[in-house]
Amino acid sequence: MSDQQSTDSKDSDRWNARFSEPGYAYGDQPNDFLHAACSGMAPGDALTLCEGEGRNAVYLAKLGFRVTAVDFSEVGLRKANALAAEHGVAITTIFADLTDFDPGIGKWDLVVAVFAQPPSATRQRLYRQLQHCLRPGGAFVLEAKVEVGATALDRYPGAAILKDEIAPLEIRTISEQERQLNEGRYHSGIQRTVQIMAVKPGPSKTMA
Repeated sequence: MSDQQSTDSKDSDRWNARFSEPGYAYGDQPNDFLHAACSGMAPGDALTLCEGEGRNAVYLAKLGFRVTAVDFSEVGLRKANALAAEHGVAITTIFADLTDFDPGIGKWDLVVAVFAQPPSATRQRLYRQLQHCLRPGGAFVLEAKVEVGATALDRYPGAAILKDEIAPLEIRTISEQERQLNEGRYHSGIQRTVQIMAVKPGPSKTMA
């Protein structure tokens, strides 16, 4: 799962190069927080942001979700489709930068942002749209890196900032902690992360 986004084509090239390496940069298994958060959900329409090589999209598709995966790495999306085919499921992929991506209105029962770390202006614009793009009862699941320092804060804010940015969604789970990552060769070791599961008020079609 990529922790990117930028309109800089060089940044896109960097992720294409990473995803061109043998194997899967972040493994082929789903993020463990996403796995736990979705265990009580019935299938619906899911949107995964900065999907990279497809590990989370494929997991959701295997649960029965109709998954649309967004990333600005063409190489990553090709590998995502290949991973889906390997597991006997289908996903829809969209090649797009989050800077101007439009998630639509009332389209999703689940939106996922796992280590999607766009600049603050992009993130705030996108997260303001969660209340509109989610259907009533729809869920937002996030895990993101947290870093300290003036420059790091732009892409790697903590729980307090992100909680405000996704309002008025109702927080069901929120945690900021040091934890062991074991997600391929690029996510291995101790990392401070924030985990959030929030829902749009209303009768849920996805919560079992």
